[in-house]
Amino acid sequence: MFQRYFTRSIALVLILFVGTASAAETDQGIFWKATKEDKTVYLLGSIHLATEDYYPMRSQIERAYAQSDAVAVEADILAAESDMLIQQKIMMESVYQGERSLRDDLPADLYKKLQAWMYKRNMPEAMFIRQRPAIAMISMSMIEMQAQGLNPELGIDRHFLSKAKKDGKPVLELEGVLQQFQLLNGLDNPALLLQQTLEQLEDISTFLPKLTSAWKAGDDKALNRLIILDGLEENPEYQPLYEKLFFQRNEKMANKIILKAPKYRKLFVVVGAGHLVGQGSIAELMKQKGYKLERI
Repeated sequence: MFQRYFTRSIALVLILFVGTASAAETDQGIFWKATKEDKTVYLLGSIHLATEDYYPMRSQIERAYAQSDAVAVEADILAAESDMLIQQKIMMESVYQGERSLRDDLPADLYKKLQAWMYKRNMPEAMFIRQRPAIAMISMSMIEMQAQGLNPELGIDRHFLSKAKKDGKPVLELEGVLQQFQLLNGLDNPALLLQQTLEQLEDISTFLPKLTSAWKAGDDKALNRLIILDGLEENPEYQPLYEKLFFQRNEKMANKIILKAPKYRKLFVVVGAGHLVGQGSIAELMKQKGYKLERI
């Protein structure tokens, strides 16, 4: 169960972009059509945790999926859940070995804030601090988001992954679950990630409605401001963190999409919405490579 929980979590919380919504068929979302010669790539910005009233999605999105020959996602979380070898590797990446604990990797003042959060959520400290910083971030985010009524089972990426497997469409991974774990655990300053998470979770009840409204309206500028720009302006020291979590990943994923796209007449791509907004986004990088972009 512990392994299954983290396998599902990693693809959900790399970007703290979630929300609650209604009237799904009128929600715009972030949805691009990229064309080059006779090839089409659809780019859908995902909400990794959602509610039942996100579905059905508007007809243009569902139709684009139906017409596509394959689906590309950041990580095939469904395949990882049934792969015991991957789950074992994830477990090794998730927890400290030996006597070391989270307390050893965090400044004293930050650990005190973490203790306050654990007390608030009745979380046993001895168990929680066995997790490495990035995994603790995922656990905290999941707990708080689910407290807001959000369900990882209803995430948009999971929705289309499930449909693709049912429909027999090929599924392409742009990264992979284990790779995402290793990315987070390989950050130069993991304490910074945990600090940012604690700060964001303090405002989650006001932050989520703003994100929801921006996503529903298809307002990519507002999303870019909320997800990336505001954080960097308030905390310039987060630049290296954002560079690794967003911009470097965007470049790698865009390159992989461009490499794979010519093999299919139409490719349906689902990535976190934060990867499709602002400078250095996947959409912008594909435009630089000769793709014609159109918001749908």
